[in-house]
Parts: sequence; C-alpha cells; structure tokens
Amino acid sequence: MNEVKNSTRIFTRQQVENLLKVTIGKTLLQVDTHGLFAHHEGRDKVKGIAGDIIEESVLGCKKDSEQKPDIIVDGVQTELKTTGMIEPKKKDSIYVYECKEPVSITAVSIPVIVNEEFETSNFWHKLAHMIWVYYWYKSPVTVKLDGYKDFPILGYQFYEFSEEDKVLLRQDWLLVRDFLIMIHREYHSQSKREEQYPRLSHELRGKLMLIDTAPKFPNNPRFRLKRAYATVIADQYFSKKHFEKLNERISKYADIDRKCQLMTLRYKGKTFKQMAKELRVDIKLDVKNFAESAVVKMFGGHASKLNDIEDFAKIGIIAKSVPLLSNGKGKEDMKLFLPNLVDWTKESEFEESAIYDYFAGHHFLLIIYKHIGCDVVFEGFKRVFFDEKFIMENVKKTWDDVRNLITNKKLEIVQKTKKDGSVRINKSGTIMESPNFPKLATHKVFVRGGASKTLDKYKTLEINGLKMLPQYIWLDKKYVQELIK
Repeated sequence: MNEVKNSTRIFTRQQVENLLKVTIGKTLLQVDTHGLFAHHEGRDKVKGIAGDIIEESVLGCKKDSEQKPDIIVDGVQTELKTTGMIEPKKKDSIYVYECKEPVSITAVSIPVIVNEEFETSNFWHKLAHMIWVYYWYKSPVTVKLDGYKDFPILGYQFYEFSEEDKVLLRQDWLLVRDFLIMIHREYHSQSKREEQYPRLSHELRGKLMLIDTAPKFPNNPRFRLKRAYATVIADQYFSKKHFEKLNERISKYADIDRKCQLMTLRYKGKTFKQMAKELRVDIKLDVKNFAESAVVKMFGGHASKLNDIEDFAKIGIIAKSVPLLSNGKGKEDMKLFLPNLVDWTKESEFEESAIYDYFAGHHFLLIIYKHIGCDVVFEGFKRVFFDEKFIMENVKKTWDDVRNLITNKKLEIVQKTKKDGSVRINKSGTIMESPNFPKLATHKVFVRGGASKTLDKYKTLEINGLKMLPQYIWLDKKYVQELIK
C-alpha cells in the first residue's frame, strides 16, 4: 500500500470507501505503512494498536486523543471504531463473529457530564455517525503485540443508530449523568465526591441496557457499548441477519419483569404437555430447549431461541433453565459457559477479564420448572443479575485460584476415590479423575468437565501438558435456589 497523508481529517465518503476497501483481507502488518509495529518493537502490549494503524496508515491521519469524532466525512463529524472479532465458541451460535470485548466509546468525564445534555454531549457526538472497521482476532488466546501482525481486516461499515436504539442510549446516558449529579448534590467537597464515584460502575448495573462504564474510579471511567450490543451491530455487516422484532418493544428491564409476572400467573402449574398445545411448541424438544422456545412464544415471538429476538440479543439476556425436584430442591448445578482457562493467566486485571464480562455484562432470565413423576410443570421466571459483592467474593476467587494453579504449575490430575480409598470407576471402565480446579465443595462458581463421555479421545483440552475433558464454568445449584426465592 502507498503511504497516505491527510492532515485535515476531511474526506468524502467515496475517498474513505476507496481507502478501506483495499485493506479487506490484508493483515494489520500489511497495511501498516507508517511502521507502527516497528516503532513499538520490544513492547508486549500497545493499547489500540489496530485502531492506530487504520487511522494513521490507512486514512493518513495523525493520532489524537481529543474527545470529538475522529474524521469529517461529507461534512459530517464521524467516529472511527476499529474492533476485534472472534469466532463464537458455541457451535449453535447465531453469529458469524462476535466482538471480542465491550467497545470503548469515550471518557465519562465526570466534571463535564454533570453539565451536559444528551444531544450535545461528548458521548452522543462520538456515536451519532460511525465507521466500524472489523479485524479478525485470529487467536484463541490473548496475544502480545507481535501477534496482531497476522490479524486480517474483515471489512467495514458506515453506521447510524436507529431511533429506537437512540432512545435506549439516551436513557442509559441519563442514568449515568443523573447518578453523578445526585452525588454532587449530596456531597459538596471534592474528596467526599471522589469517595462515592466508584459506586458508578456497579450500582447502575441492574438498569443500564446497552452500555456500561469501566474501569472504576479512581481510574478514569469510560463509556462502553456492551459486548452483546456491539456484536449485534457487527452482525449487521457480517450476516445481515434480521432479528425478530416483538410487537411490544422492551425499553427497560422492568418491561421484562412485568411480562414475566403476567406469564407466570397465566402458566404456573401447567405441564409442558399442556403448554405445548397452547403455545404450539414441539413437545419432542428436550426439556431445556422446549422451555426456551416456550418463553419466546410467551413474549409473542416465533423464534426458537431468546437471542433470535432483537431486543433480547441487544441487551444480552441469557436464558437459563432451572429444573427442580418434586420437593422443590435444585435438580442440578447450572452450566454457564466454556472459558479459555489458559487465557486467564494473560489477563492482568480481573475487571477486564472474560469471566468478569460474562457475570457483570449480562442479565439472566431463569426459567423455572419442576419434575413431578413423568410430568414437567412450569413454575415461573426470574430475571437476575450478579451484584458486585458476589462477583468480587466468588467469581474473582475462582479466577485467582485457576490462574494460580496454571501459572505456578500446581495443576494436576487427581484420581477420585471411595471412602475406603479405592479408586472410582466410570461407566466406560476408566478410572474417574479430574483436574484440581476449584470445586463445588469450596466454590459457588466452579470448574468442571462438560463432556458426557470420559474416554481419552474426548480429552481435547491440554493445559501444562495435562490432557482433560473440556472444562466449563458452573454455578452451585444451592446458590441458584437462593436467586429464585
């Protein structure tokens, strides 16, 4: 590529299209005409290196950190956002690619935001008109700076938010602004205010729909688009998938709660067979898939999965089944997700980790049903999210312990024994064994294999030279029962 220079940052749309089109399929190193990789040689990490390359080498603009959109396109201030994409880990994912992490937009700027209005805010100026550039983070683990050289550029899109999404973004922004105004009204000295600022990142977690703020004060907090929402935006480029829209739009979490209460009153006590006839859901589906399909129908949808519904996909609601025994006790622990445990050792800050994003960045819709004899009886719903106390006391404990085991070479495969000391044998005839990751006995959030078969050929995960079954993150069924009370 020829070196491009544009000191004015002013372009026509056609000029931008011409510059970006020729990068598709090329690696970041191939388009790095300004030699940014060479300039930073020897460093392990350079935050935003991909965005710097697009801005400086591809568009020819000098890097700046001003709180305004990056370039002007056809007379319109436009923000350039370069985002890493990963392939979904779930085989049945609806996405071609997912955003690797939440997308940072701009600083909250506490002294400024308390005097702003949404339409003229730094936040909305950054979002109103955007160009998204996507590159493939082509590695299952976090890489150092050199690893970025081989990441290919996937494409780009000009993007403007729909009026419906703008309403939600305004609503979220106002929650943040008004929370900070409240602190300023209640606490008059700057030192007292600064003692309260850390509350921002977690006290609004149960209310913010599309955005969050991170990191915590005293680090300068930034507005971020949640990973789930950013993924939906990206998917409009990669698959042009049309999500199903509900007749009744969801504009706040209370809308979900109200609908759940109404549906619980209507269906509680009915068997799945009765619900299958009434809702026209295939009773041949396994219990958990049936439960989710039934929920979609209750909300007025026709899809089979909750995340095929646009509103649920954008706000990152995860549906989870909670099966109960006939006596009301939990039937099983809750399987959550398949983590990259090796990658945990490369995460320097817990609040920037993948597991923190999972617990802090999502709300969960628990679908509760009871097994009574041969019947499965619907009990109701519960929307939940994990508060900061639970995350810091339980999730971080698991994150710390796993990192310690792997980093300090303390990980080992342990045989399971009976009370008499003899080894336990699987149905397949093999010795029952597992890695000494955090277990249910000591952790509410724990690690356990998720494969149904234990033969060696299914041990596809290798850590520190030890082969094991794929390891999942689980939640203690006793704690799940506390959540649904």
